[in-house]
Amino acid sequence: MFLTQTYGTIVGLFINYLVSVSIVTSHRELLFDTHGNYAWSGAFFQSQNTAATTWALSRDMFKLDGDYFVIPVGLGLGVAIVLVHAGVAHLVPRIGKFELSSINIPLILVFSGYLAVISPQSCTMLSGLLVPIFVQAYLRIYKPRIFREYSYLVTAAFDGGSLLVMFILSFAVFGAAGNGAGAPFPVWWGNKRPGYPDHCPSPPTE
Repeated sequence: MFLTQTYGTIVGLFINYLVSVSIVTSHRELLFDTHGNYAWSGAFFQSQNTAATTWALSRDMFKLDGDYFVIPVGLGLGVAIVLVHAGVAHLVPRIGKFELSSINIPLILVFSGYLAVISPQSCTMLSGLLVPIFVQAYLRIYKPRIFREYSYLVTAAFDGGSLLVMFILSFAVFGAAGNGAGAPFPVWWGNKRPGYPDHCPSPPTE
């Protein structure tokens, strides 16, 4: 497992870099657009640029009387919540049959923060919420053999398969390889209307 994840991380590093360069080159004007379209958006690259700029100016932006002092305070609160949970779980290991240490506070905090910035596409998180609840709350407790033998294999297959399909679609359908390389997404019963093929609601426009 460790060697596989290490190998995937190293290979993914180069693939992500090459794909990012290709997308930025072929969709430069679109990525400058605030809204983008259903396939491409400059939000990620803009957030990276904004993060680099704000932390470079952290001495002025995050000072005690600054407008954004709440950001370092939030980081401290996150650490404090994790430490408090660890202390409580150490003193009270379980409530009934439920082990408090099984609550992953950092993961909860991270995805709670995501909801604030991707709320228009929050429907994409529904499956990511229902599947772990089913696997962890049902299979792990009531079907331990199935959980032990199949959960990692099946979830890795879904994860790898969906990423592979996304990679193929990006170049074959959405034009990541350059102008003229894309093709319109086919219209069928699962894609009846123009715009967002996954049927997530489009973000509000001004």
